[in-house]
Amino acid sequence: MNRRILGFGLLLATSIANAQAIPSPIGPVSDIEVIEDGLGPARENCQNFKVSAAMVADFLRHAILITHRQEHDWYLYGPCQASGTLSTRYGEWQWRLLNLGTARITAATGEQFTLADPRMESSLAD
Repeated sequence: MNRRILGFGLLLATSIANAQAIPSPIGPVSDIEVIEDGLGPARENCQNFKVSAAMVADFLRHAILITHRQEHDWYLYGPCQASGTLSTRYGEWQWRLLNLGTARITAATGEQFTLADPRMESSLAD
């Protein structure tokens, strides 16, 4: 299996079950739903990129808000994606998780934010 698929999967292998009020950069999160996973190029084995609500919760628990420049400089591009919804006290959000440690979340108002898991930062030596 290719490193891109394994990177995120191995990191989250010890995830705990989805619980109410998961802390995150957007406040407490609940009702995480995975709508699609395994999206992306077949040549990258993206069909093997499977996530659960517990994996999304683990990502959000560790995530930080980053800029597009920080994403470019500190994280590898992950072509495989999963998407779904979650709830906060401000309503429902959409999320799109990439397999190498970054995500996009979109508020009900249409505003989009980029999140990253610092555990997945890429060394300049890589």
